[in-house]
Amino acid sequence: MQPKKKKEQAGITALYCRLSRDDGMDGDSNSVANQKKLLTQKAKEMGLSNTRYYVDDGYTGTNFNRPGFQQLLSDIEMGYVSAVMVKDLSRLGRDYVSVGNYTDTYFPDHGIRFIAVNDGIDSEEGESEIAPFKNVLNELYARDISKKVRSSHRLRGNAGEPLSQPPYGYRKDPQDKKKWIIDPEAAEVVKSIFRMCLDGKGNETIAGILQEQKVMVPMAYWQSKGLPRGGKNTQPNPYKWCKTTIQKILSQQEYCGDIINFKTYSKSFKNKRRLENDPENWVVFKDVHEPIIARADFEKVQALVAKTKRRAPKKENGKKSVFFDLLYCGDCHKKMHYHTNTKNRDIHYFSCSNNAVDYRGDCPGRHYIRADAIEQVVTLELRRMAEMLRNDEAAFVEMLAQKTDQELQKERKRDEEELQKSIVRNDTVSKLYEKLYEDNATGKVSDEWFMQLSHKYEVERMELKNKISALRRKLAESGQHQRERDSFIKAIRQFMRMDRLTSPLLRELIDHIDVFETEGTGKNRTQRVVIYYRFVGYIEWPGRAGGQNYKADTRKGVAVEYLTDPIPA
Repeated sequence: MQPKKKKEQAGITALYCRLSRDDGMDGDSNSVANQKKLLTQKAKEMGLSNTRYYVDDGYTGTNFNRPGFQQLLSDIEMGYVSAVMVKDLSRLGRDYVSVGNYTDTYFPDHGIRFIAVNDGIDSEEGESEIAPFKNVLNELYARDISKKVRSSHRLRGNAGEPLSQPPYGYRKDPQDKKKWIIDPEAAEVVKSIFRMCLDGKGNETIAGILQEQKVMVPMAYWQSKGLPRGGKNTQPNPYKWCKTTIQKILSQQEYCGDIINFKTYSKSFKNKRRLENDPENWVVFKDVHEPIIARADFEKVQALVAKTKRRAPKKENGKKSVFFDLLYCGDCHKKMHYHTNTKNRDIHYFSCSNNAVDYRGDCPGRHYIRADAIEQVVTLELRRMAEMLRNDEAAFVEMLAQKTDQELQKERKRDEEELQKSIVRNDTVSKLYEKLYEDNATGKVSDEWFMQLSHKYEVERMELKNKISALRRKLAESGQHQRERDSFIKAIRQFMRMDRLTSPLLRELIDHIDVFETEGTGKNRTQRVVIYYRFVGYIEWPGRAGGQNYKADTRKGVAVEYLTDPIPA
């Protein structure tokens, strides 16, 4: 018993507090401040020191993907926590299956003492017979609250109150949050989008014009105005509009002054994912707020959109290209997109998805390469490999072994050194945190300074934890290279029996292919194409000499020589 006691005193006592919007009905008893006060007092009475708060304020108990709880789990995995204390089981969660899994399996497996103060549960005193029933009641409470919220939601929606955030071009009225008013700056952009559509411009063209005019995309605009809108800015360029954004704006009937409720729905109170609702289930209220777009213009746009032909999926001879997801730009390292020539449907080609000409990207070159040319280059390279395997299998296997073993040994050594550094640093950070906690308890460090430094250490510990896990996993998998080498040779043998390339075979053999921009003019046009194979990377063929590159006609009278060696250092 003594070692266990020492472990508990050394570890953190996690005081977990949670409050959701639904818990507001219970008054102040469930407030985070009161939970902290109760748990701190109880921990002191039980002689549990080294306490730390983990808080989720405004998070539902039916979902365990909460930042405070996830941080708690992370610290448990790192071995920092010895006890978890909550006000009652409902604070841990309101999903009886998940709560039972944590209290009956996860916490005991990790040697965690679990205490629910108001429910009289302490895992040190043995299993609680009443806990499962309380968990079921807690979930029933969440289910009941969900029904009430849905009912209220349905009543408000049917009464014409907008249930969603106002679209780009509107904002909530400061005097009445249930009403929308026009946002003049954004509304002008919406009007210009509709005008350009009526002028016959496509969505991609409109997006390009807005980007050239340095018009902020909706999310960037809301953030610049300090407007609280959900989601995150995933577009690094605040002026790069997407055609899907234009399409969405052009389809929103709300710009005519209407309110449309129940466009989406969720299947269950446990599943927060929103699903598209059938239009027949929408509830529409017309002329509720000031329109940005005249209804007649909106209907004209819908007629234009309906007449717009959807481009057929880009497939080669009725099928997706076998090189799909394998070609990358050799300069910016973005994927190459597959296209079909609009004038000659027999010509298929790839180009950089980040090029400035087609996609308003950052890469100056298109890196154009025809699909039949890349197929010829890859086929000939694989035949060269197959011929070497056929002529001298022992030498071929030895070449692969030397390449993979040398690179794996170097990489393994680097990973082992990095792992050791990360473990040492993780131990150092833990000691620094303990010292900081002691200095704060004795008054040497202020609460404000403690909060700043403790947050910094916690962020670093999370990063180190992920890094250590990834390195250990990588080192554990590094012993598979012999099996991978055998699979690689097996795939080459399979190619020797085939008369054409197939997608499964290419993915067995090739990791990716870098395509560089064409250089030179006239008869001296060259393009570098570098193949990186799975498990072995680029293979430098022994005795490769000049005159072994490949030429192909890209169009009538124009030929390109394809170089398959990396750019010299």
